[in-house]
Amino acid sequence: MDYTYLQKTDAELAELAKDMSTTKEARREIKRRKAVGFWDGTVKATWKHIEYIEPEEEEERELVYAPNVRKI
Repeated sequence: MDYTYLQKTDAELAELAKDMSTTKEARREIKRRKAVGFWDGTVKATWKHIEYIEPEEEEERELVYAPNVRKI
């Protein structure tokens, strides 16, 4: 493992991951940071906001049991 990648920011690692000569080590460090839950906030978030939609209420239906089975 190349320890110089530990000192890089997230943005620098993202750029290094695009370059063929440094892809493997940069991706390995990105994967390690995701596993431990570390980020330094230098990479722009790529998630999208989705409006919350309330689930539709389902009709309550009675379960049908097999013959000779008692309902608990």
